[in-house]
Parts: sequence; structure tokens; C-alpha cells
Amino acid sequence: MLTDAVERNLGSAQCEGGSFVADRPCDLCVLARYTQWYAEFHHPFRFTILDCDSCDVPIVVLGEHRVEVTPEEVAYMEKALSLVAEQKYAGKFPKWMFDHQMRQIPDHYHFHVRPLLW
Repeated sequence: MLTDAVERNLGSAQCEGGSFVADRPCDLCVLARYTQWYAEFHHPFRFTILDCDSCDVPIVVLGEHRVEVTPEEVAYMEKALSLVAEQKYAGKFPKWMFDHQMRQIPDHYHFHVRPLLW
């Protein structure tokens, strides 16, 4: 069940088909565990939900080094991330939004959930 998976807090992850940039592995392929982790999914596809180390908001990271995703994959990840956002932002921010703009790492699919501050 989706809510059960979100409540689990699992170990580190490494994506399939990891990529190297300038002789360095992709930061999203090798997720270091130094921020809050919320869940790691293996079915129906691999992805992890954790706090972004750059902006300190929840982020979904696809478990494969690719940019192209299906609408079904996006919908599933949004549903899982919304459960985290509802818990994290409860009582603080009544509204939040998904931010699919991949700014710092544009070649590995990920997106954030950000509180609406206005």
C-alpha cells in the first residue's frame, strides 16, 4: 500500500544505469543519506523520496538515470510525494505545489514539492 511505503524509512540507494559527469558519478544516481529520507519504492518502478540537500524540501528522485518518464510514472510519484507533503507541511503551509523544473541536475528525472508562501 502506498501509505505504508511512504512511512518506511530505508537506507541508501543507487540508481540503475548510473551516469558519470566529468569522471564523477551523478549525485542523484548515488544518493547519500545525510538528509531526511521518507521512502524508497521498488514497485512498480524505483524511486526515492527524501529532503533535497540544496533547498530542504521533499524531492522525488527516479531510480534510473533518465529524463523521459511516462504520465503514469509522474502521477504515481506525485501521489506518493503528496502524502509526504501533507505530513511535512501540516499546520505550517496549507498549500503547496509540485515543481518539475530540474535546475541543477537536468539529466536525471526528479521534482520537488514546495510550499506556497503567498
